[in-house]
Amino acid sequence: MLENKQYHQAVKFFSEFLINNPENVEALNGLAEGQHRSGDPMTAISTYQKSLSHQPDQPEAWISIGNIQYYNNLFPEATLSYQKSAELDSTNSKVFNNLGSVLKEQRKFDQAISNFKKAYNLDPKYALACRNLGDIYLRQGHKTEAVLWLKNAVKLDPENMRGQYWLGKAFYQSGEFVNAKNQYLRVLSKRPGLHSVHHDLGLAYFGMRHYSEAIDHVQQAIRANHSIYIYYLSLSRFFSSLHDETTALAVLDSAHQYDRSIPEIWIAKGDIHKSGERFEDALKAYQISSSYDSKNWKGYYKQGVVQYYLGRLNEALSSLELAHEIDSTQSEINHFLGLVHLKQEKVQMANFYLVKASMADGSNADILFHLGQSYSYLKNIQKAKLNFERSLEIEPNNSEALYALGQAYRTLGEKEASQATLEKFKQISDFEKSKKTLQKQISNRPKDLKIKKELAALFESIDDFKSAAEVWQQAAYFGDQNAQLELKRLKSELK
Repeated sequence: MLENKQYHQAVKFFSEFLINNPENVEALNGLAEGQHRSGDPMTAISTYQKSLSHQPDQPEAWISIGNIQYYNNLFPEATLSYQKSAELDSTNSKVFNNLGSVLKEQRKFDQAISNFKKAYNLDPKYALACRNLGDIYLRQGHKTEAVLWLKNAVKLDPENMRGQYWLGKAFYQSGEFVNAKNQYLRVLSKRPGLHSVHHDLGLAYFGMRHYSEAIDHVQQAIRANHSIYIYYLSLSRFFSSLHDETTALAVLDSAHQYDRSIPEIWIAKGDIHKSGERFEDALKAYQISSSYDSKNWKGYYKQGVVQYYLGRLNEALSSLELAHEIDSTQSEINHFLGLVHLKQEKVQMANFYLVKASMADGSNADILFHLGQSYSYLKNIQKAKLNFERSLEIEPNNSEALYALGQAYRTLGEKEASQATLEKFKQISDFEKSKKTLQKQISNRPKDLKIKKELAALFESIDDFKSAAEVWQQAAYFGDQNAQLELKRLKSELK
């Protein structure tokens, strides 16, 4: 009856059998399973426990109890049940996989990994344990390990589309966009209606800067399920990268047709307005975002940023302090708190926040540059120089940092270094002015191929072939007949 999914009949049968055989362990376990499958999980646990009182050495019964607790989000209780099963039978790979799963749900990742590996060591053909290891490494951002374990999972169980999909996600997070694309296409060949895979395939194509394919697959995802707001965010981002702000905003407006209360959509709208230097419109969008989610630091932080650009320093400080109260660890918040205090000539306070920001994100060129500025104002030129140098290691063509470093070298008496740095500043400064002018023109006329050609040539003039190639890929999307030839030429330069 249990095998035929006749759970209510099974409960009736085992209950009647137990009247005359109250200590029959097999009947108690059958009754427990029937109770669980028919929607009475807590009674099922009691029945399993009664079975265990008659025969304590039943590791499978403890696994069944743990499974019921797991599916009912009773994670600490499930952990204890799986551990009792493991104590009775330390050779069962299944129990260690289940224990890893429940520890993962409690974010005890190191313990989870240890148990998944025990499961795999006991059964090297256990594909599920490999998938679980890949998933947990993905969550931790350990991309290499995630790819390794998910490749093994796919090798062991190639027909499991979850493993194929997760391997695609691992490739994507590792920046291996072509491999990610191939994985997603493999999944879609078997399950063409999976809208989440179409979306992620669009992201992979976008990573490759294949704009037409990226847009097409995310649009397919939206047509399949229009209620998932992340799909609209991705599609809007694609059009923003093409400098087509009108279409990018229209995509977000279409998301509002289904739900106007999603804060992330308002933040995305604000970001588009901010990039176009429409700061009042951006501020309004960020304020609406915070009205829908007052516990999200991003809305207040972004208000503070545009208020800073608008010169409303006291308002900016209030918004950023609100964000800081919600999450004081975010490098972005501490960065702009430092900038506001720097603007208000509160240099010690600015330095405090900028040090804090750099500790949270030591690879952010802007943070390091502004930290260097704060040390410069504090007359600590040696520390200023070190931070300007660190900033330029990350972003070598930042004209502001080049100028500041040149001045620091001059103050420290390093004349040759100062002269060379300031000469490079002049070159990059001229480049940035031209780039800003062309990008402004493109934002007004995103389909103007002549301007794109000028911008690509400008990037090539400073040997930035990667940026030049990206501009030509955008031109290809808008129909430039020569774009593919130019991309082929640049490919050889990038090699």
